[in-house]
Amino acid sequence: MTHLQVTLRGTPVVPGVAHAPALQVRGEVDPVAIERFGDGGFADADTALAAYDVAAETVANGFAQKAARANGAAAEVLTASAGLARDKGLRAAVKKSLTAGAPIVAAVHGAVEQFVAVFTSMGGLMAERATDLRDIERRVVAHLVGEPEPGVSLPATPVVLVAEDLAPADTAGLDPEVVHALVTEKGGPTSHTAIIARQLAIPCVVGTAGALEIATGTRLLVDGTAGTIETEPDAEEADRRVAAAREQRAALAAWAGPGRTKDGAPVKLLANVADGVSARKAVEQPVEGVGLFRTELCFLDRQEEPTVAEQADIYAAVLEPFGDG
Repeated sequence: MTHLQVTLRGTPVVPGVAHAPALQVRGEVDPVAIERFGDGGFADADTALAAYDVAAETVANGFAQKAARANGAAAEVLTASAGLARDKGLRAAVKKSLTAGAPIVAAVHGAVEQFVAVFTSMGGLMAERATDLRDIERRVVAHLVGEPEPGVSLPATPVVLVAEDLAPADTAGLDPEVVHALVTEKGGPTSHTAIIARQLAIPCVVGTAGALEIATGTRLLVDGTAGTIETEPDAEEADRRVAAAREQRAALAAWAGPGRTKDGAPVKLLANVADGVSARKAVEQPVEGVGLFRTELCFLDRQEEPTVAEQADIYAAVLEPFGDG
């Protein structure tokens, strides 16, 4: 475990500097509970599949409820996770394994790994959905074996959260007043951890080799701009760098546009939006319009596709905050 003064390097995804003790997070289901559960004692494959359906729907509903309390990127990510938990292809893979005689926990694991392999082979954005799938697996298995869903449990004092990777449901619920920075060993700049950390403005470094060797309680200085994590830094110097970073972020927050290059050429600043709520939030910033409208998200939070009239209302709600310009 890391206690000496060393510097780790990863991929910077959210700028900012933070100084706080590390808190290692490991969100696995209790292996003793899984062993005790065994094959579950189900009468047949159909009974086991019915238990899977209940667990998967419970997990999906949990994501949907959290999405309803969130906004922006966090709501989008949680809504997508709810859809993934209900995925018919994943269910079909579980059913196939159960019919072949596999116990339910093994069937769920096999189905998830099948889709993880497919997503990983596709690379890019799809490859980073592997974390979301494995989070769904852990949550479904927890419900099957009668354990609470795994998740992040935070203290009352500031920490730097350190993990192999973080699930969307965990990241979306983080309190920036407590979690001063995020460091993960896996993940990339388009992972859901990174997307939500940007929305929460929590300094974040991902893909950090050696992160899991950092012991809980080790003081860390995380630079989300440089992508560095310094262990046991000089306290006075660390506090100075944190203060300087806060001043810089305050200056950026006060900037009201318009966008221009250093030599004065105009640059349009456009927002990514998903609905009327995110569009209204976007116009609070110095943006001139919509650059990306995530239209697929109005399909992911329901069983039936929205009608033409419903889609027209969604489009109108997105466009209205930007006026006639």
